[in-house]
Amino acid sequence: FLGGIHEIYFPYILAAPKLILAAIAGGAAGVLTFVVTGAGLVASPSPGSIIALMAVTPKGGYFSVLAGVVVATAVSFLVAAILLKFGKDARREEREQQLANGGPVA
Repeated sequence: FLGGIHEIYFPYILAAPKLILAAIAGGAAGVLTFVVTGAGLVASPSPGSIIALMAVTPKGGYFSVLAGVVVATAVSFLVAAILLKFGKDARREEREQQLANGGPVA
């Protein structure tokens, strides 16, 4: 977020590939927010940190750019939480079934 080094968090997404859906949903929601609010930049923010993003935001465009960032963050968090919750419930049911059958619990 501050440094713009996305290689730091992406291995965590690849560790649970279903989280790619959360990243896609967050990106789509952010872009939709940018389109609806008319957000734009005067140059490419490189590296992709919030500091670089704010540095290339035109005067009067801060609200729309920050709104897109906040919406993208919230959507990706919610989708990831839902996806991880479903996996947790499935693993719990599998463990309970193994215990009921007298099998090994991993």
